[in-house]
Amino acid sequence: MVPAPVRLLLLTLLLVPTLVMGAPGNRTFILENRAAQQVADQLRALYPESELTIAAQGNRLITRGEPAVLDEISQLIETMDVAPVQLRITVRSSDVSMGKRQGGGVSSGHGNVVTIGGQSRTTTTQSRQQRHIVVQDGQSAHISGGQVRTLPVAIRGGRNPAAIYQQVDIRSGFIVTPQRISDQQIELSITAFENTPDSGMAGYETDAVVTQRRVAPGEWVEIGGTSESRTGEQSGITYRVGGERQDNQSFTVKVDIL
Repeated sequence: MVPAPVRLLLLTLLLVPTLVMGAPGNRTFILENRAAQQVADQLRALYPESELTIAAQGNRLITRGEPAVLDEISQLIETMDVAPVQLRITVRSSDVSMGKRQGGGVSSGHGNVVTIGGQSRTTTTQSRQQRHIVVQDGQSAHISGGQVRTLPVAIRGGRNPAAIYQQVDIRSGFIVTPQRISDQQIELSITAFENTPDSGMAGYETDAVVTQRRVAPGEWVEIGGTSESRTGEQSGITYRVGGERQDNQSFTVKVDIL
């Protein structure tokens, strides 16, 4: 029979490695392709603060947690620290303008002859144009009036997403944010802006509707359009001329993985 002091010593020796293995520790990762802050934000969404503490400094990611958790983080960083995928957004716009002009007048000629005349004319014009821009995975593009430009930050949603863009004045158009899911699938976040007052956001006059869709690379997607109508009238003692004009613009986009 093993004496009690010896049994206690053996039990202590068996427990010490287990306690050491489970003790929290620090580990620093050096990133080569992505900013440490971006990776830190994604990891915080996966791990509660009680399991993992993260600090970001430039391209250095400092973590603290149990060894098993830190091993998981090491594997995740290998898949996350890759060069951003480049995506080409192609925007196709179609413009249809229709104008209508009508009027009439009264004139008098020789022999007290009164002439009443009138005319009506309708014109329709159509135009199409296509533009493209290259963005990084998750970067946003602003489409407005047939123009497309990149934005400095990715959209995060909310009732008034324009409030996020402190450096960009966005009052109309569309925001398209593509996110690569796989080589066969892309998630599109489409934000449509309208020039309507927003009583809940002082200083802003834009409301927005966010739609998310998953599409195949190269698939054309209709994101919406704009419509504008104008009317006018001029009159005098012997004439009256009126007119109206309607402009319709629609947009479709596709995203290709480069």
